[in-house]
Amino acid sequence: YSKGMFENVCLAIKVALDLNINKKIIQKTLPLLSFEGRYQYLTKGKIKSKLHKNEIIMIDGAHATADAQNLASYLKNIKIPKYGIWAMTKNKEPDLFIKQLRGVFKKIVTMPIENESNSVSANELYRAATQNKLKSNVEKSENFTDALKKISSKEKKLIVCFGSLYNCGNILNKN
Repeated sequence: YSKGMFENVCLAIKVALDLNINKKIIQKTLPLLSFEGRYQYLTKGKIKSKLHKNEIIMIDGAHATADAQNLASYLKNIKIPKYGIWAMTKNKEPDLFIKQLRGVFKKIVTMPIENESNSVSANELYRAATQNKLKSNVEKSENFTDALKKISSKEKKLIVCFGSLYNCGNILNKN
């Protein structure tokens, strides 16, 4: 879904060819590729079963400015309302990151990363989101379950969990 991921796939193909892996094996393998925590839709599991049937949920470990630009570009092509759950680590740049997502989400709920001491607080992310005038409703939550409750409804929507691969791992473990 992003230029960077396509470049990674192309590099993998080049390396496979250099290692004399049969082209037919490469062709059979390509449709099976997945990038855990990157543009990953949760289509089954505990989290998906708790959502309303009109809700779609995806996770993306996007945490750098370029990642946010790629995510925004992808999400702007999706025609249903988008809601975000944002968590991030302290060694990233929340202000620069969130600016890239201006105008994408109808609502963003900030949260800390559970069991991660290097997590940015929900308050700090809330401040970054509101100061950057995202044109989104912004709320704080204490954890993922609370954030999901603040977003989930019968309304058709895409819920996007973003900002940290650590948080994506936590969500996948819950699912």
